[in-house]
Amino acid sequence: MAESPGNPASLHAGGRRARRMLEDARERIGAALGAHRSEVVFTSGATESNALAVVGGARLARCGDPRRSTVLMSALEHDAVKEQSEVLVREGFALELLPLGGSGLVDCDPELLEAMAHRLALASLVSVCSELGTIQPVAGLVEALGGGGKSTERPLIHTDAAQMLSLLPFDFASLGVDLASFGGHKIGAPVGTGVLLVRRALKPVTDRPGGGHERGIRSGTPDVAGAVALAVALEETLAQREEAHRHALHLRAQLLAGLPENARPSVDPADALPSIIHLSLDTWHPEAVLMAMDAAGISVSAGSACHAGVTRPSQMLLAMGATEAEALGVVRVSTGLDTTIEDIDAFLRTLPQAILAGQALDARETRRADRRSASARGARLEGTPMIDSNMKED
Repeated sequence: MAESPGNPASLHAGGRRARRMLEDARERIGAALGAHRSEVVFTSGATESNALAVVGGARLARCGDPRRSTVLMSALEHDAVKEQSEVLVREGFALELLPLGGSGLVDCDPELLEAMAHRLALASLVSVCSELGTIQPVAGLVEALGGGGKSTERPLIHTDAAQMLSLLPFDFASLGVDLASFGGHKIGAPVGTGVLLVRRALKPVTDRPGGGHERGIRSGTPDVAGAVALAVALEETLAQREEAHRHALHLRAQLLAGLPENARPSVDPADALPSIIHLSLDTWHPEAVLMAMDAAGISVSAGSACHAGVTRPSQMLLAMGATEAEALGVVRVSTGLDTTIEDIDAFLRTLPQAILAGQALDARETRRADRRSASARGARLEGTPMIDSNMKED
């Protein structure tokens, strides 16, 4: 890029060279994802791709048919998708959620979906749940809503596919969705790079007009260097996919075989991406587990949300029917090609003591709650008249 610093929209030589580099990256990415090059829209990452797809797609569908004023999602969506529904609700859209079973998989009931299809503007279902790792039936959703292709009789369908590219194949044309979101940093491309695949006949309605770049869907001077880096990272990811999948399966088998009795997978591993292992632990304080792991040089994440030092239950597990206590004690372990068996062994050696650290906080919290309860009972008794045991009945 140092040799071709031009703006790809410019007509001078530097601009033309930058345009060729940009379009070459677009071509390569389209070929890798089963899309035509004109369907590749460059963005700043999966979050922006999701916003353009969900909000812009729903607006487009309602413009074409005012009856289409409902958006369908799942409880498993990343906040980058989920929070777009809040924008749409403020604009008068209704939000409905796909049924979610205790397995962590949504139920794409054909009869239910067929009955509501006429009023749906857009349906969005994540390809792989970022927290649980469960692989969702996106193809089943497409089929239940009328199949893929260019039919105008069904709602637009979007999938957030950010988590899947490193291990699972993706083909835009054969899957039949209308919009698909990806983030570059998930496959080793620079942070701030991403792609939105948009079926050629569509133009999501954006409230951010500008220079008309990227088919008028995403205005702003394209990041040519980022686009080229993303194309290279994607091709390398696809070349390593089979090896990465075998490696992830091997690591997961080692981890699951070595779990202590007070730790277990939250979902059936057969339903999940092998590189994401979501564990339920016998503690209410997963943050203590995370800190113990970090002290040992091991990085894992809380499967539940932690804000301002206060751990909250996993909303996804609650939606699956878990109790609040069950939804609190969870961690997510992620592996990659650079993760080794020695890393898994170190995690398994550290886990029992880490859980004990969490359970020590559980016990301390329980004692405090008991003292508060006893104090409250005592306060109530102080205001209650006492019966003199020496009083005798007449």
